[in-house]
Amino acid sequence: MKRTTRDHILKLLKENPDWKTVDLGCGATAACEHADVLVDVKDWSENYPNKQFVVHDVESKRLPFEDDEFDFCFASHILEHVTDPATFLSEINRISKMGYIEVPTPLADNLVSGDDWSDRGHKWWIFYDDVENEIVIRPRRLLLHKTVDIPELNMLYPFFRDGLVLQLHWENKIDAHIEEEKYYYEDNTYDLSKQKIDPWILGSSVLMRGQK
Repeated sequence: MKRTTRDHILKLLKENPDWKTVDLGCGATAACEHADVLVDVKDWSENYPNKQFVVHDVESKRLPFEDDEFDFCFASHILEHVTDPATFLSEINRISKMGYIEVPTPLADNLVSGDDWSDRGHKWWIFYDDVENEIVIRPRRLLLHKTVDIPELNMLYPFFRDGLVLQLHWENKIDAHIEEEKYYYEDNTYDLSKQKIDPWILGSSVLMRGQK
C-alpha cells in the first residue's frame, strides 16, 4: 500500500480498459468513469445508463460479489461512513485484486462535516502510517465546528488537496487496524476516549482580535 493521487489512479484505469472495475458508494453523479460496475445504497441507475448498477448497502457484512471478481475496486469517501470498517476493508480485499481508497483527513472532516452526527455521517478518522504501511482507524471526534461548505472545499482542492484528503493505492493486501484514541504533541498526551475537549471555531481568535 502507498500514497497516491486520484489523477494517477484515473490514468492507470484509463490505460487498462480491460480491467474489471467496481465503484463502491458511487453516489448520484460522482461515479468513477472507468468503472464497469457501480454500487450504492440508493438506485441511481437512471444516471448511469451504460453501467451495470447494483443496489446494495455496503454496511452489510458481505458484498454481493465473488472472490477476486474485480481487478480494481474504487472506494472514494465511503470508508469513513461504515459502521464496521475492518469488515468493509476485508470485503473489498476479498472481491478485488487491488484498489483505491480516498477519505477526508480528520481536519477536513471537522471543517466540512464537524457538526453532522447523522446515521449516514462520518464515523471514523482515517490515518496512514507511512512507517508500517498500514491504515490506522480511530473514532471520529468533534474538535472544530463546521466552517467550510462543499463549494468552498472544491475551491481549496487545487491547492491543498493533499492536506484535505488521504489517497491510497493498495495491491493484494490491505493492512489496517482500529487504534486507541491517544494523540501526542511535544510532551503532551491527549486521550480523546477519556478527555473531553470543547469544540471551537477555526479562526475565531482572529475574528475576535478584529473586533477590538
